[in-house]
Amino acid sequence: MKKQDEDIISALFCRDEKALSLLSARYGRYLHKIAFSVLSNEQDAAECVNDAYLKIWRSVPPDKPENLKAYASKITRNIAVNRYNERTREKRIPQGMISDISEIEEFLPDSFSVEGEYENRLLQKALSSFVGSLSKRNKYIFICRYYCADPVKTIADTLGISVSEVYRELSEMRKKLKTKLIKEGLWSENGKS
Repeated sequence: MKKQDEDIISALFCRDEKALSLLSARYGRYLHKIAFSVLSNEQDAAECVNDAYLKIWRSVPPDKPENLKAYASKITRNIAVNRYNERTREKRIPQGMISDISEIEEFLPDSFSVEGEYENRLLQKALSSFVGSLSKRNKYIFICRYYCADPVKTIADTLGISVSEVYRELSEMRKKLKTKLIKEGLWSENGKS
């Protein structure tokens, strides 16, 4: 863990209010980008990030995140999706993300229910394991595309590679993900298990 993140977590554990300023300075723009990618509204995204700071303040301690950036981004994304669902009163993925998520939707659960919660957790664990096994570059591509909903061109420009190379790597990762999920019994050729 980076020293800056350790300092922020220590400040949170000491209930030092400067922890939120440090968190905002370090990850504020990144968290705002995540919230905006879901909500497509500056004001809603800003409120969502502020709600995330409050939730982080309340959850650390007792939580002690190993990766502060991932911890904060997960909280922010969950708050943003919940806000989107409240705003639209529907349980749908934001329109701008449909094309991104549709590339891997065959691996995702159809719905979230009490009965399927165990399977959903297994799927989350398998997906986390899969992403963790990727090279640094592929992990960046996968997360930018399917987590942050970045356009392929933006990813290609950031990495200094062609758009077709990003599409090729995404296709290879989807094939590997499919193989992993089949091997773990979480997906079958006929669809979800």
